[in-house]
Amino acid sequence: MLKKRENKKTATSRQIDAALDQVGVKNLSALMQDDNNGELPTDLPAALSTHKLTRAVKISVGGKKSVTLPKGSVVLGSKYTLNPDFPSRFGIAIENLSKKNQKRVFKSLSKVQPSAYFVLEGKNQTAVGPYTKKTAFSYRGVQNLPDLQSKNLQSYFDGDRTGNPFLTVTADNYLNDYTNYRSKSGKVNYSKYSQSVKIKKLKRGKTNFTYYLAKPMKGFGAKKVRVGKAYQYKLKVSLGHVFRSYDNYNLDPGGYRITVKVGKKSFYVNLGNIAETYIGNAKNDQYVENAVKPADAQKYIANLQ
Repeated sequence: MLKKRENKKTATSRQIDAALDQVGVKNLSALMQDDNNGELPTDLPAALSTHKLTRAVKISVGGKKSVTLPKGSVVLGSKYTLNPDFPSRFGIAIENLSKKNQKRVFKSLSKVQPSAYFVLEGKNQTAVGPYTKKTAFSYRGVQNLPDLQSKNLQSYFDGDRTGNPFLTVTADNYLNDYTNYRSKSGKVNYSKYSQSVKIKKLKRGKTNFTYYLAKPMKGFGAKKVRVGKAYQYKLKVSLGHVFRSYDNYNLDPGGYRITVKVGKKSFYVNLGNIAETYIGNAKNDQYVENAVKPADAQKYIANLQ
């Protein structure tokens, strides 16, 4: 029912889809951005920032166990503070570490936690440096492709299904497809991805991404192409239809999401409240509260195109 409702195309929905498609995959992280106290932000979401460690650090998920990430490691993460009376921490997304660093974490620390951290005190206060290299993983210090959630019938509800498949890119440019990381008993194992393929090249188009993979990914429909004397597998990433999620229990309207098409498969990300303000005003949606002035939201989207 919800899928049919949300997939019904109207002149307005087509207009919104076309406008966000012009924003493109390269600016998807900006579409996920929230306001800054009612104003347009000057920075992209901190959680999507990429960094390079200037020194070796010991990371933990809590408790006594820790593992060392070597100097020069590329990480996705951000600073956060639990208690102003204690030093801040720097959180790191484990599934986006290089495969070598993932093995370190999975072997000695945890396979069930999605993130780890280290405390920003002493020499660790200067352990996080900029990472501006242009790779399949990162572009000018921002994650190129945010982690994507698989789109399914449950995705039209605020709370998606438990163990929903997702897609990530690692710091060493592997495309990891997680479909069986949760067992039937509910146990999570983030070292268990169903496919992991090296990205040989990324072409950042005006609206789309094109990955050139070392080998095909099952079910994605990558096209075999000749590159020099070898073959690679061309996989297109593009933005699709905007849809709404609803409360799991009373079906109250929730936030907006955008479809991200990866080859033959569909994924999604949650849109930030600036994009939602733009959509809400285009649709005259009474359930959307303006996070910024509607004119500012329109300006924000236009500047991304």
